[in-house]
Amino acid sequence: MKYLSRALVGGLLILGLSRAALADPAGELAGYWTGIGSVVLANGKTERVKCNVIYKTADGGSLKQTMRCASADYSINSLADLRIKGGQVSGSWEEKTYAAKGDVTGRYSGEAFALTIQGANFSAAMNVTLSSCKQSINISPQGLEVTRVTMALAKERCGG
Repeated sequence: MKYLSRALVGGLLILGLSRAALADPAGELAGYWTGIGSVVLANGKTERVKCNVIYKTADGGSLKQTMRCASADYSINSLADLRIKGGQVSGSWEEKTYAAKGDVTGRYSGEAFALTIQGANFSAAMNVTLSSCKQSINISPQGLEVTRVTMALAKERCGG
């Protein structure tokens, strides 16, 4: 369960999205993002994490993301393949280190995303708030030792 919890953190953090992703995924989203945040465990321990994220886009609303995060106790290597069509977001994620997989579904409304991650033994609600070249991510998992994840990402070389 501990490894699945770590995989969830990686899988959920990979879903940060940009406002441009709805209309043109190749717009502001493509590129290199960095961030810091925290993971709160059921035992009350808080772990600070640092992440590097690369987004690649393709025609038709396809978005691929690679993320690596690390802290004193966590090492995450995640991949995501998402599709954005109208206000709907769908896709999959995989955490390579801990061999965990899940499905992503959700909706875009205004300047935020409301997403659900569903894996074999867990689920999680995730809200992504967007502004300019930054993303704020809040995740509430169910069924794992992780009780909350918060993350702030900023895009390097942002024109805004």
